[in-house]
Amino acid sequence: MVKDIIDVILALPSQHVIFGTISTVLCIAAVWVYSNSSDEIKMVFLQTTSYLVIFNEIAFQVNMIYYGMWSYKTSLPLEMCYISALLVPLYPKYKNYQPLKNWFFFAGFGGSLFAFINTNLSETEQIYVSIHYFFAHGLVIFVMLSLVADGYRPSWNDYFNAIKMTTFLVIIIVCINLALDSNYMFTFDKPAGVNFTLLMPGWPYYFIIMLCIGLSFYTFMMILFSLPVLKKRS
Repeated sequence: MVKDIIDVILALPSQHVIFGTISTVLCIAAVWVYSNSSDEIKMVFLQTTSYLVIFNEIAFQVNMIYYGMWSYKTSLPLEMCYISALLVPLYPKYKNYQPLKNWFFFAGFGGSLFAFINTNLSETEQIYVSIHYFFAHGLVIFVMLSLVADGYRPSWNDYFNAIKMTTFLVIIIVCINLALDSNYMFTFDKPAGVNFTLLMPGWPYYFIIMLCIGLSFYTFMMILFSLPVLKKRS
């Protein structure tokens, strides 16, 4: 199984690897600068991130419409990571709102991290689709890491609330998919591209496995940041 997972990662499209590497380096550099900045500069970082998210999504929608690729079944920002990205503009104003911080820490980071190590994009995808993909996921990861840099640490209550919010979102997306005959958050069909669902059985088992992986990741993050060496609540 480990070999199969490694094979999936090694089979990722070259542009995914290139953009993923660039995004990772930029994200780490941005967090390092952020963590060593004054509160005023930190706010500039967060506000700039908000503007970039808005511009990225508008540009993506315009691009899809211009090239005749837009569809309400595939182009709406209803994947978990893109929903997280659309919450980024709220963060500078509501950065002390606990549910928002919990969401970025667990769901936002988890979804975006997995998007970096596997993908639903192909080698032939239009290049801007890949740019939008990594821009959105990278900015969400930056917000999560900025939370940690500012001293945020989750409690077990935060952990359970994140699970509740995620469950509620999944139910809402399932209802939307039934209404639109779509497949947002891959609730009814495996994502295209090179990703870990290639190693999983068909519906509904792959989706149940994905949910279990998500829950396991939430639990791992909770336990990790409960360790004395990392535990420091803001």
